[in-house]
Amino acid sequence: MTNNSRPRLLWTTGPLLCIYLLCCCPRAGAQQNVIRALQAELPGYGQDSLQYANTLNRISSLYLVQHLDSSRHYAEAARLLSGRLKYPKGLADAYMNLGACFTFQNNNNLAYRFYLESLQRYRNLADSAGISQALANIGAYYHYQGQSQLSIPYLQEAVSVGSRLLRDSLWVPVLSTYYVVFSRDSLRQDSARWALHKAHDIATRYHDGRMVTYTGLFLAHERMQNGQLQQAMDDINSLVQAALPLGLTYLAVYGNAQLDLYASYAQRKDSIVYRERMLEAAIRGGYKRLVMAPVTSLYRHYKKTEPARAFHFADLMCEIAGQQPELRAKGELDYMESFIQEKETRALHLNNALQQQSLATGQLQITNRNLVIWFFIVVVILLGCLLVAFLRVQRRSVLRDRRYKEVNQLLLQKHRELQHHDDFKNKLLSILAHDFRLPLSQIINITDLFRRSDIPPEHFRDMAFSIAATANETLQLFETVLQWIKSQLTGFDYVPSVYNVKELLDEALEPLEADIRDKGIVLEMEVEDGLTVKADHEMLQFVNRNLLHNAVKYSRRGSRVIVSAVTRKQRVLVTVTNEGTGIHAMDMPYIFNHRVPGKLVSETGRGAGLALIICRDFIEKMEGNITVRSDGENYVTFEYEM
Repeated sequence: MTNNSRPRLLWTTGPLLCIYLLCCCPRAGAQQNVIRALQAELPGYGQDSLQYANTLNRISSLYLVQHLDSSRHYAEAARLLSGRLKYPKGLADAYMNLGACFTFQNNNNLAYRFYLESLQRYRNLADSAGISQALANIGAYYHYQGQSQLSIPYLQEAVSVGSRLLRDSLWVPVLSTYYVVFSRDSLRQDSARWALHKAHDIATRYHDGRMVTYTGLFLAHERMQNGQLQQAMDDINSLVQAALPLGLTYLAVYGNAQLDLYASYAQRKDSIVYRERMLEAAIRGGYKRLVMAPVTSLYRHYKKTEPARAFHFADLMCEIAGQQPELRAKGELDYMESFIQEKETRALHLNNALQQQSLATGQLQITNRNLVIWFFIVVVILLGCLLVAFLRVQRRSVLRDRRYKEVNQLLLQKHRELQHHDDFKNKLLSILAHDFRLPLSQIINITDLFRRSDIPPEHFRDMAFSIAATANETLQLFETVLQWIKSQLTGFDYVPSVYNVKELLDEALEPLEADIRDKGIVLEMEVEDGLTVKADHEMLQFVNRNLLHNAVKYSRRGSRVIVSAVTRKQRVLVTVTNEGTGIHAMDMPYIFNHRVPGKLVSETGRGAGLALIICRDFIEKMEGNITVRSDGENYVTFEYEM
């Protein structure tokens, strides 16, 4: 572009999209407030009402200048509802909104089809405002397709119909369309400028901020054409700043595009700033598909100046290019589906009319055939009786089958319960045989030592302490097993309370202090101050005692046992780590199972044990989870979260 040339309105499709916005959007104040108010009203109308369809169409038209995907969503919903309710006005408005949406998606041919559909329905309804708007859109389409001779009749008819509207505010979009199409026509420039000023005056009188802003953009363009470039750019800057709070996102795109064009024309360095603002507004409102040229320009600019930033615009280019075929294909399919539904509806209406005509003819013939009528009445009564009898038999059969199914389901449920109890019994016997055999065998082996005469007397006291500790541990495990069995068989009533985590851990560690001193274990406590947990006291303390007992029992002499408790995502995470022989990798999946087929059994003679199974069951009942990890050689870490 040279200094002697004058910039045109916008990047290629800008004026056309602006026209469709003017013709499709109803008068509104602050866009977002109006949309929220309409959305709040929707539940009160009922989802199968004409008012609901009208509100969907109005929300769709308001979203056109704010968020394109939302506009299309509401337009599709209005089209489906209006088709189901056979509501012509709702269908016409939905097609008008869909046409505008597809114009924004650079699918002008499909948009043109929707405008034709809406025009046909507006003509059938004698809706002058709708006819005027649809004519203006179709005229604009032909103009920007290079078929000016076809566009002129549509625009002239649109202006003529709009001039007779009772509310001249509905005439503003048509006047604006007339200006944009004929502003560069030397024969119609005066009338085009008159149309623009007339539209701006009407919009100002009705306090229509959206229309005032749009026509203000065109007035600023007129100032630029008259050589007042700086004043034009100042006016556009003010309009863009006012548009965003009103929710007119597309206006921000269009205004920044004008500023970019004017700045480039004046060879000003801030043109790239306006281009970035335009892209930011386009992404915010879902209009990325309209700014392929600016994105390409930004990519080329930053590829030379800041290559790192150029990657972002390269990704946007690929995204926009990839969306075009998909959206075009989807739009074609939507249109074909709508077209087929319309054809089916018309065929049904025609078939209904033919049936009514045939019925009328039959009634005329029946008046002369009274005897035949009585004969058919008797036949129908007999058939009705047979039908009633058949339905009764069928109903009894259905009820009988239903009873059989209920009985079979009940039997199947009882069978599953019996199988579950049998599995539980087998599992319980296996666990008890494993976990109680070892401590009892130890007690027997120690008592056998008393019969030997070669044992010094001072060792008998240690053996007595060992027997007492083993018996106490076995008794405690037995009591917990009874409590667990009761919860398994009779159900579980979980009534949690809040407890201090540090106090619970100290209480669980108290019986283990002697063992810790004897083995020279270094105990490291890392618990957050004031940390509390909501749980059942006895269940949680069983878990704590078992994990701490195992950590001390299987730790090497002089090694460390680390106990930590922290808060993570509003949950308490308690971790117990000991430095021992570790757990082999092949045993990890079965550590909470009563069968451990790996090295843990073959080398140590011990499985997960009933205690760990109960630990997992208690933690899950308290809406938590417990896990274990180990390197297989040096450490084992148990942790639970709840």
